[in-house]
Amino acid sequence: MFGDFMKRPIIGVIARPYITDNNRQVLCILENVRRNILRFGGIPLLILPTQDMIYINNKESELTLEDKEILDTQIDMCDGILMPGGDRIYHYDNYICKRVNEKNMPLLGICMGMQVMCNYNNSNRNIKVEGHKKPDDEYVHNVNISKSSKLFNIINQEEIKVNSLHGYMVPNSGEYSISAKCDNVIEGIEKKDELFNIGVQWHPERSDDEPSTKLINSFVNACKIYSKLK
Repeated sequence: MFGDFMKRPIIGVIARPYITDNNRQVLCILENVRRNILRFGGIPLLILPTQDMIYINNKESELTLEDKEILDTQIDMCDGILMPGGDRIYHYDNYICKRVNEKNMPLLGICMGMQVMCNYNNSNRNIKVEGHKKPDDEYVHNVNISKSSKLFNIINQEEIKVNSLHGYMVPNSGEYSISAKCDNVIEGIEKKDELFNIGVQWHPERSDDEPSTKLINSFVNACKIYSKLK
């Protein structure tokens, strides 16, 4: 039993700044993300930013060499990275995304995490989108998945219903290929030839339907494979 536990991959989750009801500043992981990583056989590890600042209130300065070295140390502990949703993209998001791509490490981007993947190495500015930010609805709209994509190979459906919490859309997919769309909105991106490098604009961690569980399970399995290849 102990041996099986030790085979679980370490999955880094990038911390998100938050203010509690009693005005305390915290860096956190969403409970649905933590529970799904454990559910499918991974061990979540919170990746924390490095600068001496309150991230949610202050304008972030550029990362120093020491900041990057500390982030590298945290990334190297992991077998995969999950970039969760959030309200603001930070320099540490872009740096982590860059390093994970350089290492060909499994990467799953969710909502804003997908937007980081599209924008980390360019100067794209996201565009407001109407009708997609409905956090209380289980399903908001359909998403069409390209049959030639890795995402289709995982989910095995050309059209699925998804939840939607985003108020912005990416103008293009950067260095990624587009795997899913809703009308003119990019909903999925990927690097098909890599072990797992996929971003989605919806929140699979908030649903227990078959497409969501297949996607997260495939990501964790890729992290298991990567842990053996390191």
